[in-house]
Amino acid sequence: MEPPSSTAPRGEPSGALDFVRAASLMLATALRLLGGRRAHLYRLDPDGETFTRVAAAGEEDAKASLGRSISADIAISGRAARESRVICTPDVLAEPDLSLAPSVRALTASEGVAALAAVPLRVGEQVVGTLVLADRTGRRYTDQELGLLSVFGDQAVLLFENARSRAELVRQQHEAFELARVGRLISETLDLATVSDRISEGVLGLLAVHSSAIRLSRPDGTLGAIALGGRAKEYGGVGEVVPAGIGLVGRAAVEGRPIWTSDIRSDDRFQLTAEIRERNAAVGIIAGLAVPLRAGGEVIGVLSVGSPTPRVFTAEDIALLQTFADQAAIAIHNAMARETLAKQAERLRILHEIDRAVITEQAPVAIAEAVLAGLRDLLGVPRAIVNMFDFEAGEVEWLAAVGRHRMRLGPGVRYPLSFAGDTEALRRGEPQMIDVHALPPSPHAEALLASGVHAYMVVPMMAGGKLIGSVSIGGERADFPPEQVTIAQEVATQLAIAITQARLHEQVARQAAELEQRVQERTRELEAANRELDAFASMVSHDLKTPLRAVAGYAHTVEEEYGDRLDDTGRRYLATIRSSAGQMGQLIDDLLRYARIEHRAPERRPVLLKPLVDQLLEAHAAELQERQFTVTEDLAVAEVMGERDGLREALANLLSNAVKFSPKRGGSITVRSSREGDDVVIAVADRGVGFDMQYHDRIFGIFERLHLQEEYPGTGVGLAIVRKVAERHGGRAWAQSEIGKGSVFFLAIPAAEP
Repeated sequence: MEPPSSTAPRGEPSGALDFVRAASLMLATALRLLGGRRAHLYRLDPDGETFTRVAAAGEEDAKASLGRSISADIAISGRAARESRVICTPDVLAEPDLSLAPSVRALTASEGVAALAAVPLRVGEQVVGTLVLADRTGRRYTDQELGLLSVFGDQAVLLFENARSRAELVRQQHEAFELARVGRLISETLDLATVSDRISEGVLGLLAVHSSAIRLSRPDGTLGAIALGGRAKEYGGVGEVVPAGIGLVGRAAVEGRPIWTSDIRSDDRFQLTAEIRERNAAVGIIAGLAVPLRAGGEVIGVLSVGSPTPRVFTAEDIALLQTFADQAAIAIHNAMARETLAKQAERLRILHEIDRAVITEQAPVAIAEAVLAGLRDLLGVPRAIVNMFDFEAGEVEWLAAVGRHRMRLGPGVRYPLSFAGDTEALRRGEPQMIDVHALPPSPHAEALLASGVHAYMVVPMMAGGKLIGSVSIGGERADFPPEQVTIAQEVATQLAIAITQARLHEQVARQAAELEQRVQERTRELEAANRELDAFASMVSHDLKTPLRAVAGYAHTVEEEYGDRLDDTGRRYLATIRSSAGQMGQLIDDLLRYARIEHRAPERRPVLLKPLVDQLLEAHAAELQERQFTVTEDLAVAEVMGERDGLREALANLLSNAVKFSPKRGGSITVRSSREGDDVVIAVADRGVGFDMQYHDRIFGIFERLHLQEEYPGTGVGLAIVRKVAERHGGRAWAQSEIGKGSVFFLAIPAAEP
């Protein structure tokens, strides 16, 4: 279905040519029956004063133009309409109560067609037009002729009514079509721009107007254009702002009701700015109608239409546009909600990208790269930059920047810190709005202008209370709505945390690399020291024990060959020599065992505790039996993961100490194993002499002894070996003791895997 033409007279159908043809045939018939020079059919316009010719027949019907007329027909038609009766005259020029312009009088006189008869066309009590018959001057119309002319007038009324009905039907169909189309927009998932464009274009044919606009309310009360239709699109621009209360649009928004004017040029009810006047003149808006867009009980904007000619908007026009606007408001509100959700999703995605960058320990430049393009699109700005501040140099350095078409990564671009605005305000968390034109002339300012940046906003990046940089967004205008500022602040906060952590990670990585290098150097030094220790151990084993063996051998020889010649003192000296040589040999053996613990290959394997403990106790079996010892084994954990030789040496020293420091007779030894957390704890307990716990750490040191050699022989290396074995397994060794009541020594090592 085609909408009504915007240039067709109001009230005529889309098939207006059918009406003109039928009316012309009716007029031609009237001329044949009544005689005359011509017949014209006029419609009375809504203003009640103006007549428009809609059909013609007769001598000049071929060249007669339809539309407004200033002929004598109009004068007599006005009288017939006012008096609501048939008016006729043999000479219209002789009628004193009919006012005719001089040009009309001259034309009528020259044509010689001054005998006129006019029949008012009534629908009920309302006159809707006239039928005028014109003939040569002097003709007097009879009552019969006037009666017949009235019959043709009734036919003309039927034609008018039929045309009006057809026009009304077409209008209703078109209205229903446009309202249905707007209704479909409510359920469609279209973006705000598409929805608004379709609405602004659809309303043009609905009211036969030539321009339209949709403006939405802003937080500051102004209304910004989001869509333009018809001629408004040619001369206006999306984003144009109308102040609250100014003009039709501003009044409709503030008052929340339809506002219209038949001629904005002369209507002093409306306050207009110079800009609005210029825009109306450029678009050609004379008559206008604006209705509020309401959603959720609130006015969210205004839908307005404009006409290029003076026009009275009827109650039906206003109701129709308001109905259309109510449907449009729902569609716009839904589109805005979808757009808000999409922005929120993108907002969360950007923040997630920052969080992910933190988790994956990305470099600062990679973090900025991951979010900048999305931030630019989310905020709808042409340019976004992540800056780092160098306060010592008084400069700002780009970390990453994105424009309309490309992204720049990494350092290199620097400019004065003054370009970031008031740094003290930034430290307080206050964004800075910068007008590039207000900056001192410099190559940096010229570069910004050349790239299309005339204004920008600097949002501080704070970490740990310190200002480390900023996120800046910019473009052609210093128009940054609160929503943009909030999003930029959120991103700046997350970026500050992420970049700070990334820098800490880089610092830790550098320190770790330096530490690793030092460890490698230290390892090489230790390896060299170990090689020297191995050489020293071999030397000790050979070079020191050889003379000891000689001393012991000679002492033995002296005792056997010269023992009967020695007095008691000599024999005591000889015994001391042999004992000291043996003690020295034992000390050398213990030192070698201690040194070799670190050099033993770390071969961890399951070790069964009971066979190992039984084997070690067997070595003391004779002494244990002779001294009447009680030995108890409580091995709740039967197996550990460890170095068998190391565990053997540690347990051998613990059992040897338990035997050594127990009473001469009737002692008891208990060997237990248990699971404590992730460790297996092996405990060896005795009821011997015990020790003072203030010396606890001392007894595990090498060569440390708490008793005289004569009381309890030993080298002071055994417990040092126990601790070394524990540490080599990643465990620990400790003791609990009380003087005179005995001791418990513990060895904890990681448990065997199940």
